[in-house]
Amino acid sequence: MKLQVLGCAGGIGGRERFTTSLWLDADILFDAGTGLTGLDLDQLTCIDHIFLTHGHLDHVAGLALLVDAVMGRRASPVTVHATEEVIASLKSNLFNWVLWPDFTKIPNERDPILRWQPMKYGETIELDGRRITSHPVNHTVNAVGYFIRNEKSGFLFTGDMSSTPELWTALARETNLGKVIVDCSFSNSEFDLAAVSKHFCPRSLIADIGHMPNTTEFLIYHLKAGQEDVIMEELRTGGGHHTFRALKRDDVFTF
Repeated sequence: MKLQVLGCAGGIGGRERFTTSLWLDADILFDAGTGLTGLDLDQLTCIDHIFLTHGHLDHVAGLALLVDAVMGRRASPVTVHATEEVIASLKSNLFNWVLWPDFTKIPNERDPILRWQPMKYGETIELDGRRITSHPVNHTVNAVGYFIRNEKSGFLFTGDMSSTPELWTALARETNLGKVIVDCSFSNSEFDLAAVSKHFCPRSLIADIGHMPNTTEFLIYHLKAGQEDVIMEELRTGGGHHTFRALKRDDVFTF
């Protein structure tokens, strides 16, 4: 598996200019933030599956534009995998004929460009040898992270989250997942804001992962603009044996 970071920022205007979207091989996206706008039309047309962690705008803004861009260029719909709650929110608030057309009915209901695929907690979907399993996480809205594996190795993408001990328990049962892409949005000076918005700051993330082995590399994403250096320094000085690295656009990982 080849994973390329298209966007990983916690907003606009900072060092990382594009919001969350991770591109697996040529045909799968995890989240559909503004990062996917860096793909050309041929690359966009190859995307068959999009797995959403949650429905916040910085993770779905590109979805609306993607389905419009590839309409008429594909023989099958783009399948969006998400929880029923996330799908209901997107139907009601985005693809509602007011903010954006309902592309499950375009060009017609029999042959649409967009298809919703509800995904239950703990469900695993296998696509050409890649196994993708959802796990609930604690955020202000219904949200999941994803375990992504092949026969050799894999990674965990948490999505936006705050303390979720059950996720780390599940990760500890895995034998070949050495990388975790995890949210750490705020510096410790904004501990209260991180708590109310249900994101991590270094202090809360370090507390949550305290028991994880030092073989796990934590790739930090969703850093807020202007706080990148402070957040990473607080993680490194307070994180003990843990390894932290800031995720960057165009990072490529092979599993």
